[in-house]
Amino acid sequence: MSTSSQPGQSKPLNFAHRGGRRWAPENTLSAFRKSVELGVDGIELDIHKCKSGELVVIHDDTVDRTTGGTGRVKDMTWDELSKLDAGSWYDKQFAGEKLPLLKEVLDLVNGKLTINVEIKNCPTLYAGIEDDLLAMLEKYPYPERIVISSFDHEVIHSIAGKSKKYKLALLGDSIIHDLPGYAKKVGAQCWNPDFDCVRPDSMKVAHDGGLEVNTWTVNKLEDWQHAKDLHVDTIITDDPEGLKTFLTDTATK
Repeated sequence: MSTSSQPGQSKPLNFAHRGGRRWAPENTLSAFRKSVELGVDGIELDIHKCKSGELVVIHDDTVDRTTGGTGRVKDMTWDELSKLDAGSWYDKQFAGEKLPLLKEVLDLVNGKLTINVEIKNCPTLYAGIEDDLLAMLEKYPYPERIVISSFDHEVIHSIAGKSKKYKLALLGDSIIHDLPGYAKKVGAQCWNPDFDCVRPDSMKVAHDGGLEVNTWTVNKLEDWQHAKDLHVDTIITDDPEGLKTFLTDTATK
């Protein structure tokens, strides 16, 4: 993402989807730590708000799929959530891995790479989650390293009216009519589409309209090449190590 990229970085950027699901359980500190060690350009993660008010990094609105527990995040306190095993389902070597708070990820990354925070606000609605996020981000001195995205464009519009510090992105799995005009109305600078939406015509519309295009979830070599040929700004992948090798091997091609 152009204004989130740093000097010396080349396009497309390499973002680890949920921290990189190919090497560790998704949305865990083990995954994010590996991303930092590998030196990817950024990580993508998801946040929900639990019953006691903390912002918890997890993809689903229930804990059933990625922990040993059951129930909705909104109905559980952090004390309850912090006791869950979020690693054994992936591999026994990650037994005892915990769900992280967003604060823990921000502290771990500490501005070393860009963080794309996706606000999950559907099917469960979290009243005021954008205010909670902005209050937390204010504590960290690297706003240029933060991107906020959501499928809930009302939340993005709300953030745009409250802060100009952060890059905002529209998530979508379909083509948006008059994308540049819509993005301007909402207050977003990026379009984060499903890879199926990445076509020569949609790319031209987005880039001609001044939008950055950050596509997900792209895991195959031929798709990496296609994304690169279409000049996407960021590839969000489950396999950041493989993508890094591909981008290195094709850097002069």
